[in-house]
Amino acid sequence: MSTEPAVLFLQAHPDDECILTGATLAKASAAGVRTIVAYGTRGDAGETNDALGDESLGERRVREATAACDELGVARVEWLPFADSGMAETPANDAADAFANATPEQVAELIVGLLADESIVAVVGYDQNGTYGHPDHRQVHRVAHAAAPKLGADWVFDATYNREYLASLPDSDGSLDMNFAAAEDDLTHYVDGDEWLHRKLAALAHHVSQIPESWDADNPDIEGFRSRFGTEWFIASAVGEATDLGRLAPILQPRGDFRPRWQPPSD
Repeated sequence: MSTEPAVLFLQAHPDDECILTGATLAKASAAGVRTIVAYGTRGDAGETNDALGDESLGERRVREATAACDELGVARVEWLPFADSGMAETPANDAADAFANATPEQVAELIVGLLADESIVAVVGYDQNGTYGHPDHRQVHRVAHAAAPKLGADWVFDATYNREYLASLPDSDGSLDMNFAAAEDDLTHYVDGDEWLHRKLAALAHHVSQIPESWDADNPDIEGFRSRFGTEWFIASAVGEATDLGRLAPILQPRGDFRPRWQPPSD
Protein backbone atom coordinates (compact mmCIF):
# COMPACT_ATOMS: atom_id res chain seq x y z
CA MET A 1 0.00 0.00 0.00
CA SER A 2 1.28 3.46 -0.91
CA THR A 3 0.80 6.11 1.78
CA GLU A 4 2.35 8.76 -0.46
CA PRO A 5 -0.25 11.43 -1.37
CA ALA A 6 -1.38 10.91 -4.97
CA VAL A 7 -3.43 12.80 -7.54
CA LEU A 8 -5.82 10.81 -9.72
CA PHE A 9 -6.30 12.05 -13.29
CA LEU A 10 -9.45 10.56 -14.84
CA GLN A 11 -9.39 10.45 -18.64
CA ALA A 12 -12.02 9.45 -21.18
CA HIS A 13 -9.71 8.13 -23.93
CA PRO A 14 -6.03 7.68 -24.74
CA ASP A 15 -4.47 11.02 -25.80
CA ASP A 16 -6.80 13.02 -23.53
CA GLU A 17 -4.15 12.74 -20.84
CA CYS A 18 -1.82 14.80 -23.07
CA ILE A 19 -4.21 17.26 -24.67
CA LEU A 20 -6.03 18.30 -21.50
CA THR A 21 -3.52 17.63 -18.72
CA GLY A 22 -0.12 16.74 -20.22
CA ALA A 23 1.69 19.82 -18.93
CA THR A 24 0.14 19.39 -15.49
CA LEU A 25 1.11 15.73 -15.30
CA ALA A 26 4.67 16.53 -16.33
CA LYS A 27 4.98 19.43 -13.88
CA ALA A 28 3.47 17.48 -10.99
CA SER A 29 5.63 14.42 -11.63
CA ALA A 30 8.77 16.57 -11.87
CA ALA A 31 7.85 18.12 -8.50
CA GLY A 32 7.69 14.68 -6.90
CA VAL A 33 3.90 14.39 -6.78
CA ARG A 34 2.64 10.84 -7.31
CA THR A 35 0.35 10.86 -10.34
CA ILE A 36 -2.15 8.19 -11.39
CA VAL A 37 -4.02 8.11 -14.70
CA ALA A 38 -7.20 6.06 -15.02
CA TYR A 39 -8.88 5.75 -18.43
CA GLY A 40 -12.61 5.20 -18.78
CA THR A 41 -12.14 3.54 -22.19
CA ARG A 42 -9.49 2.40 -24.63
CA GLY A 43 -10.76 4.73 -27.36
CA ASP A 44 -11.83 1.81 -29.52
CA ALA A 45 -14.67 3.78 -31.20
CA GLY A 46 -12.30 6.42 -32.51
CA GLU A 47 -10.77 6.86 -35.94
CA THR A 48 -7.24 6.67 -37.30
CA ASN A 49 -5.31 7.40 -40.48
CA ASP A 50 -2.55 5.03 -39.42
CA ALA A 51 -2.16 1.41 -40.51
CA LEU A 52 -2.89 -0.85 -37.53
CA GLY A 53 -1.48 -4.13 -38.81
CA ASP A 54 -2.55 -6.97 -36.51
CA GLU A 55 -3.61 -4.62 -33.70
CA SER A 56 -7.09 -3.37 -32.98
CA LEU A 57 -7.46 0.37 -32.56
CA GLY A 58 -8.03 -0.10 -28.84
CA GLU A 59 -4.85 -2.16 -28.49
CA ARG A 60 -2.85 0.43 -30.40
CA ARG A 61 -4.17 3.29 -28.31
CA VAL A 62 -3.40 1.49 -25.04
CA ARG A 63 0.18 1.01 -26.18
CA GLU A 64 0.46 4.65 -27.24
CA ALA A 65 -1.03 5.92 -23.99
CA THR A 66 1.32 3.78 -21.92
CA ALA A 67 4.31 5.30 -23.71
CA ALA A 68 2.88 8.82 -23.36
CA CYS A 69 2.32 8.36 -19.62
CA ASP A 70 5.90 7.13 -19.25
CA GLU A 71 7.03 10.29 -21.03
CA LEU A 72 5.06 12.41 -18.56
CA GLY A 73 6.39 10.60 -15.49
CA VAL A 74 3.06 9.04 -14.50
CA ALA A 75 3.51 6.61 -11.62
CA ARG A 76 0.52 4.34 -12.28
CA VAL A 77 -1.89 3.72 -15.17
CA GLU A 78 -5.22 1.91 -14.87
CA TRP A 79 -7.90 0.97 -17.41
CA LEU A 80 -11.57 0.74 -16.47
CA PRO A 81 -13.58 -2.06 -18.12
CA PHE A 82 -15.84 0.05 -20.32
CA ALA A 83 -16.27 0.49 -24.06
CA ASP A 84 -15.80 3.79 -25.86
CA SER A 85 -19.26 5.39 -26.10
CA GLY A 86 -18.48 7.09 -29.41
CA MET A 87 -19.65 10.55 -30.42
CA ALA A 88 -23.15 11.66 -29.48
CA GLU A 89 -25.97 9.98 -31.43
CA THR A 90 -23.81 7.21 -32.88
CA PRO A 91 -24.57 3.47 -32.54
CA ALA A 92 -21.80 3.05 -29.95
CA ASN A 93 -23.92 5.12 -27.55
CA ASP A 94 -26.33 2.20 -27.19
CA ALA A 95 -23.81 -0.43 -26.07
CA ALA A 96 -24.59 -1.85 -22.64
CA ASP A 97 -20.93 -1.64 -21.63
CA ALA A 98 -20.39 1.91 -22.91
CA PHE A 99 -18.68 4.12 -20.36
CA ALA A 100 -21.34 6.83 -20.61
CA ASN A 101 -24.09 4.32 -19.77
CA ALA A 102 -22.66 3.31 -16.40
CA THR A 103 -23.92 5.17 -13.35
CA PRO A 104 -21.32 7.55 -11.89
CA GLU A 105 -21.72 5.85 -8.53
CA GLN A 106 -20.98 2.45 -10.09
CA VAL A 107 -17.80 3.76 -11.70
CA ALA A 108 -16.80 5.60 -8.53
CA GLU A 109 -17.09 2.42 -6.47
CA LEU A 110 -15.02 0.57 -9.05
CA ILE A 111 -12.31 3.21 -8.80
CA VAL A 112 -12.36 3.09 -5.00
CA GLY A 113 -11.77 -0.67 -5.10
CA LEU A 114 -9.08 -0.35 -7.74
CA LEU A 115 -7.18 2.30 -5.79
CA ALA A 116 -7.75 1.00 -2.28
CA ASP A 117 -3.97 0.92 -1.79
CA GLU A 118 -3.54 4.62 -2.66
CA SER A 119 -3.91 7.86 -0.69
CA ILE A 120 -5.76 10.12 -3.13
CA VAL A 121 -5.69 13.82 -2.19
CA ALA A 122 -7.20 15.22 -5.39
CA VAL A 123 -9.12 14.05 -8.46
CA VAL A 124 -8.76 15.71 -11.85
CA GLY A 125 -11.70 15.35 -14.24
CA TYR A 126 -13.28 17.57 -16.92
CA ASP A 127 -15.74 20.47 -16.87
CA GLN A 128 -19.49 19.83 -16.94
CA ASN A 129 -19.54 20.22 -20.74
CA GLY A 130 -16.97 17.46 -21.01
CA THR A 131 -14.94 20.20 -22.73
CA TYR A 132 -16.67 19.58 -26.08
CA GLY A 133 -19.71 17.46 -25.29
CA HIS A 134 -18.48 13.91 -25.94
CA PRO A 135 -20.58 11.50 -23.84
CA ASP A 136 -17.49 9.93 -22.28
CA HIS A 137 -16.06 13.35 -21.41
CA ARG A 138 -19.28 14.35 -19.70
CA GLN A 139 -19.17 11.08 -17.81
CA VAL A 140 -15.64 11.86 -16.57
CA HIS A 141 -17.01 15.04 -14.98
CA ARG A 142 -19.76 13.15 -13.19
CA VAL A 143 -17.48 10.33 -12.08
CA ALA A 144 -14.75 12.65 -10.78
CA HIS A 145 -17.21 14.43 -8.52
CA ALA A 146 -18.79 11.15 -7.39
CA ALA A 147 -15.46 9.44 -6.71
CA ALA A 148 -13.61 12.24 -4.89
CA PRO A 149 -15.48 12.03 -1.55
CA LYS A 150 -15.44 8.23 -1.65
CA LEU A 151 -11.67 8.32 -2.12
CA GLY A 152 -11.22 10.80 0.73
CA ALA A 153 -9.85 13.44 -1.67
CA ASP A 154 -9.77 17.09 -0.63
CA TRP A 155 -10.23 18.57 -4.11
CA VAL A 156 -11.73 18.04 -7.54
CA PHE A 157 -10.18 19.93 -10.45
CA ASP A 158 -12.18 20.20 -13.68
CA ALA A 159 -9.75 20.40 -16.61
CA THR A 160 -11.09 22.75 -19.27
CA TYR A 161 -10.34 25.53 -21.75
CA ASN A 162 -10.74 29.30 -21.44
CA ARG A 163 -13.74 29.87 -23.70
CA GLU A 164 -13.36 33.64 -24.06
CA TYR A 165 -9.62 33.50 -24.64
CA LEU A 166 -9.96 30.95 -27.47
CA ALA A 167 -12.68 33.07 -29.06
CA SER A 168 -10.27 36.04 -29.08
CA LEU A 169 -7.52 34.30 -31.05
CA PRO A 170 -6.78 35.70 -34.54
CA ASP A 171 -8.00 32.56 -36.33
CA SER A 172 -11.30 32.45 -34.41
CA ASP A 173 -14.57 33.99 -35.60
CA GLY A 174 -15.07 35.43 -32.12
CA SER A 175 -18.24 33.54 -31.34
CA LEU A 176 -18.82 31.80 -28.00
CA ASP A 177 -20.24 28.29 -27.84
CA MET A 178 -21.82 27.98 -24.41
CA ASN A 179 -21.68 24.18 -24.69
CA PHE A 180 -17.91 24.26 -25.11
CA ALA A 181 -15.43 24.37 -22.22
CA ALA A 182 -15.94 26.95 -19.45
CA ALA A 183 -16.35 30.68 -18.93
CA GLU A 184 -13.25 32.62 -17.95
CA ASP A 185 -14.90 33.84 -14.75
CA ASP A 186 -15.36 30.23 -13.58
CA LEU A 187 -11.69 29.32 -13.95
CA THR A 188 -9.56 29.20 -10.81
CA HIS A 189 -6.09 27.87 -11.74
CA TYR A 190 -3.82 27.13 -14.68
CA VAL A 191 -0.54 25.47 -15.67
CA ASP A 192 1.74 26.64 -18.47
CA GLY A 193 5.40 27.13 -19.35
CA ASP A 194 7.70 26.16 -22.21
CA GLU A 195 9.29 23.24 -20.38
CA TRP A 196 5.91 21.62 -19.79
CA LEU A 197 4.68 22.45 -23.29
CA HIS A 198 7.60 20.54 -24.82
CA ARG A 199 7.07 17.62 -22.46
CA LYS A 200 3.43 17.60 -23.53
CA LEU A 201 4.36 17.60 -27.21
CA ALA A 202 6.88 14.79 -26.65
CA ALA A 203 4.17 12.70 -25.01
CA LEU A 204 1.64 13.49 -27.74
CA ALA A 205 4.12 12.25 -30.33
CA HIS A 206 3.52 8.71 -29.02
CA HIS A 207 -0.14 8.90 -30.12
CA VAL A 208 0.71 8.20 -33.74
CA SER A 209 -2.73 6.78 -34.51
CA GLN A 210 -4.37 10.08 -33.50
CA ILE A 211 -2.01 12.67 -34.99
CA PRO A 212 -3.91 14.56 -37.72
CA GLU A 213 -2.51 14.62 -41.24
CA SER A 214 -2.34 18.42 -41.02
CA TRP A 215 0.36 18.21 -38.32
CA ASP A 216 3.80 18.53 -39.90
CA ALA A 217 6.18 16.64 -37.60
CA ASP A 218 9.21 18.02 -39.46
CA ASN A 219 8.05 21.64 -39.21
CA PRO A 220 5.47 21.75 -36.42
CA ASP A 221 3.38 24.83 -35.71
CA ILE A 222 4.55 25.16 -32.11
CA GLU A 223 3.18 28.68 -31.69
CA GLY A 224 -0.24 27.68 -32.99
CA PHE A 225 -0.30 24.71 -30.65
CA ARG A 226 0.85 26.86 -27.73
CA SER A 227 -1.88 29.43 -28.32
CA ARG A 228 -4.63 26.81 -28.11
CA PHE A 229 -3.25 24.05 -25.92
CA GLY A 230 -0.21 25.52 -24.15
CA THR A 231 -2.17 26.61 -21.08
CA GLU A 232 -4.15 24.04 -19.13
CA TRP A 233 -7.07 25.49 -17.18
CA PHE A 234 -8.89 24.17 -14.12
CA ILE A 235 -11.92 24.83 -11.97
CA ALA A 236 -11.17 23.87 -8.37
CA SER A 237 -13.92 22.52 -6.10
CA ALA A 238 -13.21 21.72 -2.47
CA VAL A 239 -14.51 18.46 -1.07
CA GLY A 240 -15.82 19.20 2.39
CA GLU A 241 -14.02 22.10 4.05
CA ALA A 242 -10.62 21.90 2.34
CA THR A 243 -8.91 25.26 1.85
CA ASP A 244 -5.25 24.37 1.30
CA LEU A 245 -4.13 22.95 -2.06
CA GLY A 246 -1.37 21.06 -0.27
CA ARG A 247 0.97 19.23 -2.65
CA LEU A 248 -0.65 20.94 -5.63
CA ALA A 249 0.01 24.50 -4.43
CA PRO A 250 3.38 24.71 -6.25
CA ILE A 251 1.87 23.16 -9.40
CA LEU A 252 -1.27 25.21 -9.99
CA GLN A 253 -1.13 28.97 -10.43
CA PRO A 254 -4.10 31.22 -9.60
CA ARG A 255 -6.03 32.51 -12.58
CA GLY A 256 -5.18 36.12 -11.79
CA ASP A 257 -1.49 35.49 -12.50
CA PHE A 258 -2.12 34.52 -16.13
CA ARG A 259 -0.40 36.67 -18.76
CA PRO A 260 -1.07 35.32 -22.27
CA ARG A 261 1.49 35.74 -25.05
CA TRP A 262 -1.37 36.69 -27.36
CA GLN A 263 -3.19 39.75 -25.98
CA PRO A 264 -6.79 40.01 -27.17
CA PRO A 265 -7.70 43.46 -28.51
CA SER A 266 -9.30 45.78 -25.98
CA ASP A 267 -12.78 47.20 -26.53
